[in-house]
Amino acid sequence: MANYEVLQHFQPDEHAFVEKVTDWMNQVLDQYAPVVTPFLNPREVAIVSMIIGQDDEIHYEFFGGYPNAENQRCVLAPTYYEIQPADFEITPFNIHYASKFNTIEHRQILGTILGQGVERNRIGDIIQAGEKWQFFVDEKIADFLSFEMDKIGGSKVKLVKINHFDQIIQPKSDWQPMEITLSSLRFDTMISDGFRIPRAKAKLLIEGGAAKLNWAQVQDAKRLLNPGDIASIRGYGRLKYVATQMETKKGKIRVAIEIIKNK
Repeated sequence: MANYEVLQHFQPDEHAFVEKVTDWMNQVLDQYAPVVTPFLNPREVAIVSMIIGQDDEIHYEFFGGYPNAENQRCVLAPTYYEIQPADFEITPFNIHYASKFNTIEHRQILGTILGQGVERNRIGDIIQAGEKWQFFVDEKIADFLSFEMDKIGGSKVKLVKINHFDQIIQPKSDWQPMEITLSSLRFDTMISDGFRIPRAKAKLLIEGGAAKLNWAQVQDAKRLLNPGDIASIRGYGRLKYVATQMETKKGKIRVAIEIIKNK
């Protein structure tokens, strides 16, 4: 169990995940064998890194199937163990469909996978290059999906496993990097300055249920954000808090963010 000194650095709704990380670490130490986690979102990746840090007995690596993946699995292992790509237990798929006559979308792909009863943390990124779509899943459910998924939206599809990671497409990132200067790291302040909207409006959007933080609805406009947090605002887009750059002489905070604005 994580102790108070560890938990106090995290939000109350993150404590359950912190406990999971502690359990994974104990499992490695007790069994002296590697442990692979489910797919983690960027905030969870940041939490794992903060908790394990420079532990003398455990080392860890993240991988999501391709460079700069948003959702990644982590392998925690004893320091003697050399982590290999196969340890992440990720299966990538190509989606074959009649692209001349049909179109498919990210939300349809994700919805179809979830509709098979698959938990969200067993699904990695869903990526696109033109009409080509690929996605990543826990290898333990790969055969099941190959058998069950023959339609996405109104399109007939065939899932084909990708056997070599060099066949993964390189998706174009929609994230636009920015630097902004804030009076605080409050949720509403970050949204206001990031999307260039009045702070009062940002506060209303958050408290009205139009905002999610790390894929969970959060209605506390005063909540302080941490590097790795990703917010989505209905009607506006997504914002990723990348890092704190510096504090200005006037006591304001310079931060690096990335944004995807709704078109």
